[in-house]
Amino acid sequence: MPMRSLNGFAMADHSAVSQGGRPPDDSVIVVDGDALERPGSPVPEGPQPVQKKVRSFDAPGTEGVMIIDEDLSGNLRRDASSTQPVTDVPNLNFELVEEYPSWWKGRKSLNSSTINSFRCFVDRVLFFHDMVGLDKFLLKFRLKRGKTVDSSSAYRWISGAVKRGVKHLDFNISFDKFTLPDDLFTCRTLVTLKLDIGLVLNVPLDIHFPNLKTLHLKSVKLFDDNSVKSLFSNCSSLEDVVIEKCSFKYVQSFSISHPWLKRLAIIHSCDSAHCWLVIDTPYLSNFKYIGHVVAGYSLKKQESLVSADIQFLFEDKDLQADARHATSIFRQIYNVRSLVMSPYSLELLSSSEPLPAFPTLVELDIPYNKVEQLNSMDNGLEALLPHCPELENLAFPQDVLNSLPEEVPSCLLFKVKVIEISNFEYDQDCIRKAKYILENGGALEKLTILTSNIWHGYKLEISQVLFAYPRKSKECFILIV
Repeated sequence: MPMRSLNGFAMADHSAVSQGGRPPDDSVIVVDGDALERPGSPVPEGPQPVQKKVRSFDAPGTEGVMIIDEDLSGNLRRDASSTQPVTDVPNLNFELVEEYPSWWKGRKSLNSSTINSFRCFVDRVLFFHDMVGLDKFLLKFRLKRGKTVDSSSAYRWISGAVKRGVKHLDFNISFDKFTLPDDLFTCRTLVTLKLDIGLVLNVPLDIHFPNLKTLHLKSVKLFDDNSVKSLFSNCSSLEDVVIEKCSFKYVQSFSISHPWLKRLAIIHSCDSAHCWLVIDTPYLSNFKYIGHVVAGYSLKKQESLVSADIQFLFEDKDLQADARHATSIFRQIYNVRSLVMSPYSLELLSSSEPLPAFPTLVELDIPYNKVEQLNSMDNGLEALLPHCPELENLAFPQDVLNSLPEEVPSCLLFKVKVIEISNFEYDQDCIRKAKYILENGGALEKLTILTSNIWHGYKLEISQVLFAYPRKSKECFILIV
């Protein structure tokens, strides 16, 4: 649900209220009006949203397991136990999870009877003889280590969903070994495919996903280079790809070539140090890479790229070798307007010569990571700012600004409007950095300082010093949190 800020508070945006519809929750603070709706209040006039009903799986130890049976016209189609015929059940959502967080005490393990009952329940609903239409099929079936899901059942469920023309398939299952059914790879109705399955993905030659727009792969082992190429080259409508925690052990070149891809995220891949990342996507607008530095990067035809998130993870190894590989990716995304980078990414970038220029960069965000341990940087943010002449929004932890340059960057003098400094300490070094920004920020409208768990009295002292300090911009507002 989208969030909006109202007087400093994040509030849910229930836009259906302002349009005459009923909010999705029984107790909702209405942002666009003065009413506070509570259970039992009158239903507003106007169009009503889709009706939903949750059905629990009635078996011991399966709290939270449910099916959402939703009809797009707002009418409930059937109960799983009903004998009345049904022709269309758009959404099926099954969930049985035994992998609990370590802090969740007292949760009992599922016995075999419960697991078998759940499996039979999925069969009973999915293979009801007169169900012919299926819009969304989501199944999460996770057991503790040492237990595995029956692969024949999962195979049967995927094939059953494909035969019913599923459009959105989301499978999250724990396996030791599993092979996806062949008919999945030629499913013409699929629009969204999300797989969180520990399997080796060997893509067949006859793969064909003509309508697939969204592909998310998690915890998958990629079979080889050809499987990767075949996967992306046979999804003609693909727009959104997420590759998360996937193994590149058997891949030498992870190559994505696609004419219409718009969003690509590669997150926490493993066994990838030897691998090249090759991206040829002329309409890519958003690119995200979080992980260790790989052997090489080649990003072709990135004229449409608007935003990038490049967060290299710290490794205690040859900094110069990492810097050479990492800097190449920044040189190829020079035209972005919005850039997120980790402190280690900045460290690698600032250690290269010459630094790449970012002539169109408007937003730069360097998130604070209290876990990340960095080397002692010779150059930090101060080295990058002169290469960002159009920068307007800047967020960074104070420790990446190593020194205060004698020649003030032009972006700070004339362009930067909003600055956020995190991990701010009660010491003279941090105060000096804030003063430097105030005395040189000619276009500055807002300076936000996020302190690092310091005593309230120290915050007051910081505020007194900074509020009394002369500012180059008369419009500057200071917020200390």
